Parts: sequence; C-alpha cells; structure tokens
Amino acid sequence: MLIGVGVLGNMESGLGSTKGMILDIWSILKCFLAYFVGRLAFKGAVLSANIMPIQNVSKVILSVLFLLLLINLVIPIWPSTEYRMGITTQYLIFPHATYLSAASFFCMVLLGLKNVRRNIPFLLMGATLIFFAARNKGLIFVAIFFFLLVLMTFLEKKNIKFMYLIGPASILLLLFWNVIESRLLSSETSARSLLFQGGFKIADRFNPMGSGLGTYGSGSSVSEYSPIYDWLQFYKTYGFTRDNPQFLNDSYIAMLIGQFGYFGLVIFAGIAIIFLLLISKKRGNIQLFILVLFLYSMTSIVTELYLTTNLGVLAFFLMGAAMNETDENLSLEKEPVWKVQ
Repeated sequence: MLIGVGVLGNMESGLGSTKGMILDIWSILKCFLAYFVGRLAFKGAVLSANIMPIQNVSKVILSVLFLLLLINLVIPIWPSTEYRMGITTQYLIFPHATYLSAASFFCMVLLGLKNVRRNIPFLLMGATLIFFAARNKGLIFVAIFFFLLVLMTFLEKKNIKFMYLIGPASILLLLFWNVIESRLLSSETSARSLLFQGGFKIADRFNPMGSGLGTYGSGSSVSEYSPIYDWLQFYKTYGFTRDNPQFLNDSYIAMLIGQFGYFGLVIFAGIAIIFLLLISKKRGNIQLFILVLFLYSMTSIVTELYLTTNLGVLAFFLMGAAMNETDENLSLEKEPVWKVQ
C-alpha cells in the first residue's frame, strides 16, 4: 500500500524517474521482505535450535572487539579525530563508530536470549564498546536493554506491557533533550531539521500523497539530484548541494513525509502499530529481543535511512525468525538475571 501511495504521488507531482522509482521500491521493501523471509522460511524453531553457536559467535566478536579497544586506547592503531561526550570516539576496524555500536548492540541482544546471567561479562563488554563509540542512540538502547532485562525478572507473567516503558522513556528524553534539540530540532545546528522542514513543505504542496518515489531524501533522489531540491533551494546549503549532497538522505522519516505525504505517514504508523500488537503477544526474553530490535529500528529511522541499510534488513530478518519462537523453545535457565529476594 505504501508503494502504491508513492506511485500515485509520482503521477500527481510529475516528478521521479523510472529508475529512481524502481530503486526506491527495492530500498523500501527489502527490510519487510527480510521480515517475511525470517517469518515464513524459518517456520520452525530455527533460532532456538542454533542459539548456542549464535551466542558463541557473539561472544567471540565482543571479546575480539573489546581486546582491540583496550589495545587502541593504549596504542592508537586506529586513530580518531572525533571527540564526543568528553572522550575520543573509537571506530576500531569499522569505517564509522555507528557500525561499532551496531555490531556490539546486535551481539548483546542475541546474548540476551538465553543464559543471561552467564553472559553478563560479555554484555558489559558490549556496553563498554558502545560507550566508547559515543553514539547517543547506542547508549540509550544499552540503558533500555538492561532495564528490560531487570524488569523481566520482576514480571510474573514475563510479558512486557508498553506502559512500563513510559517512565524510562521520559527519563531518557529529559537526559538527552539537549542532544535532540541541537541535532534534530534546531535549524541552525541540524541538517536533519532542514530535511524535516522540507518534507513537510512537500507534503503540504502535494497533499496527501507526497511527491512520490525517488524524489526526496532517498538514495536515488540524491544520485539524480531531484528537481524538488531546487524548488526547496537546498542548493544554497552546505551538504545539500549537487557537489556535496552528504546530508540529503539523513533521515528515513523525513523521506517518508516528503515522498509519501501525510497519507503515507498514517500507513507507516499503522504498520508500526501492527508490529507492536504482534510483539505484545510474545513473552519472556523472546518478547524482549523482538521489542528491543523494533524500538532500535524505529528510533534509527529518525536519524538515518536505517530500514534501507543492511543493518535494518538484518534486524527485520531476526524479528521475523524470532516471531516463530517461544520462551519454552529456548529452555531458559531457571535462575533469573538478578535474584529477587
């Protein structure tokens, strides 16, 4: 349905090339296709049947990265010039700190599926790696992940109600408000703010369908430098020009608003609600696993084209595979993460 809205938007606006539309269709659909591949192609308890080797690989990855971090802190083999949160950001073997944070995060959530108490040393390694990657999103989700692990210990039915997240979400919002304001809301300090403003201008002009596929905020719209950017006069802004378009595809939500309009935004919100309803039917560490991956994905779309990346595809594939699982399949340890007296 979302793709249909995009095509109608193209017809209404008269913008977008056939090539750009095709590339956008693939970019937008691939994470959802990955979810259905995980859900349908792995109908059995594939994840639980292979959880031990999966966790062993995760432990090795975290151990190696942690060792490299310790070495790099003493001997900067992979030097970094970025300075955030009072520390020098660590990239290690990755091209950007975001990938170090994401790799550590995925390993951590996989280790949270079973034998959590035994995996605590590795979870702490992952948290340390994310701290030195100095990504706000990573730090937020480390806090959420550990909060949910502890919360699960106290829940008799092992089912997380979404109302339980209101308190910690509010606290995190207050703690990171300055970051949110400077990097998302302020037109003076944030490229993403300009993207959002442009998205709403397009949505208003081509109400309610938006400007269509391959026209705004997507990779194909950047490679062809969509005419909509000239209309918005983005060529006057650093990072938004033909020669230097590095900030033009910096938010999935901004792209969604511009290309699919208010109608598309409602459809996407409906898809998100359906996912939340499906997650609410799960319980235990399986629910925690899917919920954290979903929340991480939904947060990431504000600051990047996450659902069009390989990381987004991996997240949705894992969510699809996990939907076939139950806590009983995992044969969870009898002892909780933290003993409740």
